[in-house]
Amino acid sequence: MQIPPKRLLSTLVKRPPSTAALLATALTLACALQPAPASAPAEHAPEPREASGPSPRWSYEIAVDDALEHMQLALCIEGPRPIYLQAPRGAMSFVDSARVRGGDALERDGSGFVVETLGEHGCLDLEIDLAAAARASGRDSARRGDSIMVAPDRWLWCPGLVPDEVEARARFDLPEGVTATVPWPHLEDGWRRLDHTSFGWNAWIAFGHYQPIEFTVGECEFEVAVLDGERAATDAGIERWLRVAAESSVELYGRFPRDRVSLVVIPTSGWRDSAVMFGMARRGGGGSAMLLLNEDARDDELPGEWVASHELLHLGMPLIDDPWMSEGFVTYYTQILRARQGVLAASANRDEQARAALLALREGFRRARGGTRTLAKASDNMRRSGGYTRVYWGGAAVAFDLDRSIRAATEGRRSLDDLMILLAELAPVHRHWQAEDLIARMEAEVERWREAGELRVEISPSKIVERHLRAKSLPADIADLDGLAVDIKGSSLRLLANPNDEVRVRASLFDDTRSP
Repeated sequence: MQIPPKRLLSTLVKRPPSTAALLATALTLACALQPAPASAPAEHAPEPREASGPSPRWSYEIAVDDALEHMQLALCIEGPRPIYLQAPRGAMSFVDSARVRGGDALERDGSGFVVETLGEHGCLDLEIDLAAAARASGRDSARRGDSIMVAPDRWLWCPGLVPDEVEARARFDLPEGVTATVPWPHLEDGWRRLDHTSFGWNAWIAFGHYQPIEFTVGECEFEVAVLDGERAATDAGIERWLRVAAESSVELYGRFPRDRVSLVVIPTSGWRDSAVMFGMARRGGGGSAMLLLNEDARDDELPGEWVASHELLHLGMPLIDDPWMSEGFVTYYTQILRARQGVLAASANRDEQARAALLALREGFRRARGGTRTLAKASDNMRRSGGYTRVYWGGAAVAFDLDRSIRAATEGRRSLDDLMILLAELAPVHRHWQAEDLIARMEAEVERWREAGELRVEISPSKIVERHLRAKSLPADIADLDGLAVDIKGSSLRLLANPNDEVRVRASLFDDTRSP
């Protein structure tokens, strides 16, 4: 998620809004940007005891009507019978009925349902008021004409205990011309696979009378739902924009770090010049992201803009509780990778791309330079205090320091890229990570390089990180981009031809060749 603007669309509006309506609802989403834990245990009723036995198999059949006002959710269960059916808090208000197939209604108990039997069919049937779910306030829903976005935490009911080894699948029964865009991978016969994360983390999901935009980048399948609304950008322009954004991650990882990603693009009337006004990535059931597209943005304004690249980069990182790392490292790479692609500056010249990236880093570091708290404390209190700039760019400074130091210590043979690739293996894992645990993994990898004789000088990721976390302002050598052979005077930045070792480090930052 990028730094939230001061005024931001809140409820993602259910009908074409006026500018006044947008501004009136802006504060809601700014507050909503203080998310509940992504695994959402706090949103559920207290987890009851469940029956034990073989690994369960859950099959969902999901039907919606042509007007996108009603949903029928059927859940058939093989294996242990659950004693409780749950969904995140608030979803109960969207349930019109819930019963055992061919039998009695389920008894409501707080925010869930008691399941005393599965009946002879082994299935539970729920009727969901989809129109009400789409009208609900908050960032998770929107209705635009004949299309809606409704996050699964508003309708995907499941047993109270979700085993890690659950085998779950879903299939949609949709009217002709209606599409469902979800991050869940394809199986045979129209089924989709739902892993454990589908029930613990949220996702961006859309239904509507639209033709999805589909493409493949870096061995990853992308499906894009563009909700109804006036827009200057064409489908071809939107595809080009999102391809370029996905290719930023490919620059880093060599391929896109997911197999499938769903994107929901919402055309929105803008009060700013930004082509894309906001975005947020999620990882429930796979990778997904929501992007607010300025309805006035033209095709040529979209490729290379930073929001989509930033959000897709999140999908390659583990879910990290410390925003200085989760947001800071992504903020750093959002600049570096777009320069490597050649889309950050108007000129394709590599030096001009490098200069544009370094100017962006310099300006970000300048804005985050001072403060009354250490970076560690600012990060811990970011959402309460609103110190996004200090944390995002303070974390970017940590990434820059690590990258610069590793490249110098290995004479360009290694970089922070290698450590990011190492951590990408953890991105799909259904858990929250502490930054210190991940830095310890980095430390162990650097030790392996040391034993292999790859370090020209000693370097410790933990010590580099520690000096930033304990500081109340950015170190001067970081703010001045020391070690990269640059001359900075005011707002101007000049690339120097000497010293040679610093020139090599600078050049390697924007060289897309892979480490051995």
